[in-house]
Amino acid sequence: MAKKGVKKQVKNKEEGLSRERIGRALGSLKKYLEAQEGGEKTQLLEDESLGDLQLLFTNAESFTGSKKSFKLKLVDVKHSLYAKWKAASATEIKDFKVLLILKDSDVSKVTQDELYDQLNESGIEIDEIICGKDLKTTYKAYEARNAFISQFSLVIADDSVVTALPKLLGGKAYSKVETTPIPIRCNLKGQFSLNALTNQIKKIYLHKLPVRAPRGNMLNVHLGRVNWFTDEEIIDNIESVADALIKDAKIRNIMLKTTTSPSLPIYRNDNVIDEMVKENTVDDEKAEDVKTVKIGEVDVELSNFDRALMEVANPEEYETLFSKQISKAKRAREEEPEVEEKTPVKKGKNDSKQVKGKKSPKSKK
Repeated sequence: MAKKGVKKQVKNKEEGLSRERIGRALGSLKKYLEAQEGGEKTQLLEDESLGDLQLLFTNAESFTGSKKSFKLKLVDVKHSLYAKWKAASATEIKDFKVLLILKDSDVSKVTQDELYDQLNESGIEIDEIICGKDLKTTYKAYEARNAFISQFSLVIADDSVVTALPKLLGGKAYSKVETTPIPIRCNLKGQFSLNALTNQIKKIYLHKLPVRAPRGNMLNVHLGRVNWFTDEEIIDNIESVADALIKDAKIRNIMLKTTTSPSLPIYRNDNVIDEMVKENTVDDEKAEDVKTVKIGEVDVELSNFDRALMEVANPEEYETLFSKQISKAKRAREEEPEVEEKTPVKKGKNDSKQVKGKKSPKSKK
């Protein structure tokens, strides 16, 4: 029998995100790093990434399903990761460098000096401008291409060439978020525009954080080094990233950690499991991976790779990019046998009775 005054404890299924909880976790991680610096100072100096701050998201389901995605998700942040990264690189081994990839026809329409004049006030510098032709010639060799791309911490590309870059850059470039191209629009009313280009670069550099959504249900978001930001700036960015992903996915847990530290919980929501149980009553057909995509007036079957390209492609280029698949779909539709509808034959008065057999004519008497 329960004692008087003792209330039955009910387990809370949701622990919301709060600045106080994030601040406590951040303080614990900083103490952990300080303790490590005392005991393993040599190792920390050799590996600059040990102080990288990371957010770990656990989703109730896969973030992307079975499809492969080359496209990065861009999340709004209050404090620029790239500005802090560039400032810190002055005293670190690797310089912070930005690569811009343009169309072959546009690369001669802008110079680094012109971009410097437009971007310098915002603390942004474009270190190299290339086009698709350069990747097919100067950097065609595997070793030369990888050595070139590995120099950069941010790669920005005209959205009209993004679909060709997986083949031109190779898979290694897409294995890291910093060398995965971020698409931008460089045209205004169909013409190359310097203002459109610089505005897009500022938007990415100053206000966005790239996130790669995995096929699984664990997502890792890199926030930068702990010593690049103040505590308030870190908490602001964590709130922005967490709010965006909680809104778009069924996030169960969020953990905060550094490269070598334990993971500390800052958010939990078990209610998403109950919601999924209700949703699983839907027919299995809806849960299947849909491989047919409508392009124009044609239903086209696309592979996982093609659908990943479709995500980053300009919709106006779909018919050119997937011309073979569209032609195949049209041929298949034309070859489908037409079902002939039988039209009923009207019977005349003389055909109303079926003749079962010939009767012998009656003899005349």
